[in-house]
Amino acid sequence: MWINIGAGDSAMHFIINKKVSFKVAERTISDDKDQHLLSNPACRLLLVLLENNNKLMTREDLLQKVWGDFGLTPSSNSLNNNVSILRKIFSEFDIHDVLKTIPKQGFVLMLDDLQFNEKSRDYMVMQAISQPDKEPGVNKSWLIGAGATLMMIIAVVVALYLNFFSKREEVIFYKQVNACKIYYFNNVNVNRVERYFAEGKGERLLQKCATPHNIYYDDSKLHEKTDLLEIIVAKCTLDVKGALGECKNYITTKGD
Repeated sequence: MWINIGAGDSAMHFIINKKVSFKVAERTISDDKDQHLLSNPACRLLLVLLENNNKLMTREDLLQKVWGDFGLTPSSNSLNNNVSILRKIFSEFDIHDVLKTIPKQGFVLMLDDLQFNEKSRDYMVMQAISQPDKEPGVNKSWLIGAGATLMMIIAVVVALYLNFFSKREEVIFYKQVNACKIYYFNNVNVNRVERYFAEGKGERLLQKCATPHNIYYDDSKLHEKTDLLEIIVAKCTLDVKGALGECKNYITTKGD
């Protein structure tokens, strides 16, 4: 068995049909004329097939060894695509009909002349996946859009939070309903506070006061587009020491 264990980039590779070299750490397959750089999935797939030369590998085994073992989501389409890539590369090196499909079972690589070293598969795989995968099917635009939307939501919540608690020293206690204490800001008409909690959304809010909460009412601003009164109510949880926790905001607009 041919062994090539050196230092650095020369540490590990296979020789196929005495002319084609597969260097695992570099993810390259080449002869004296041409060279192909393999993707991480194609490199792992070739590695598994070479390790199991002349042995039937089921689709399930390949999906697990090439994708599942690395925390990736396996798919038949990915497997088929990478098998096609390897077949095309083999054909460019004048190696034909060596990667065979066994219907309803899997694939078998049938090489008559294969030389490789005896290093463990764990070492070889770690070398082969030294760079992050660039798997197909991940919609990066969607991820960026979702991230931007999340940041906008966080910014709105923070702004509402600051709108209330930058003025905490101005709040006035209104009354307590069960475990909820209601406060309003000193530039707010208390009659509007009373009307809000006597009906509709405000009344429903007070029906859920079995646990300690602080409720803050503010209607000191007009909506920038409609010039209608903008009512902002925050219902905040309290911890065992009475410190404010998470707040949920309710916003409505109505005529004065």
